[in-house]
Amino acid sequence: MYVLNYKKQVERINQMIPLRKNDKTFEVYYHDPQSGELWKSFFPHGYKKSSALKLLRPDPLPTSLEHQLELCLNSGNLADAAGLGIEYSLTPEKWGEILEALDNNRKRYVRSGFFEFLNHLGVKDPKQTLAALEIDLHQNHMSEKELNSLKSKARKLWLKKFFGV
Repeated sequence: MYVLNYKKQVERINQMIPLRKNDKTFEVYYHDPQSGELWKSFFPHGYKKSSALKLLRPDPLPTSLEHQLELCLNSGNLADAAGLGIEYSLTPEKWGEILEALDNNRKRYVRSGFFEFLNHLGVKDPKQTLAALEIDLHQNHMSEKELNSLKSKARKLWLKKFFGV
């Protein structure tokens, strides 16, 4: 689903037909003539950033958060879990909802995909993640107490999954 490796992205993109490009956000949509799918190429952290990672994935993602997690964490490809984690790292206002969904369904997810997703979500060190994304804590109406609570919940989830609880 997600393609993170640059060489594989280039190979995949060369097999597809570009449909539209946004020059401001550097989002490009492609049509795969073999499967008929629509694909999206974009920089989740911004194009001009030093750590500008490019993601390539089918578009649209399923609308249900639980379905997205099920699909990406259980795919067997860690790039899917990492890609979804990177994409959701940009929306700290959803971290609580995401952690709740992970906690409710943790036994249904493959352990390696679960850990890969949590590692890329950025909730394990939320202050560093928000600083890297240049997101102001007060603009998102999140307090430092809420961030610490999310960080603690993520650690507890990691331990629950690790020990199979």
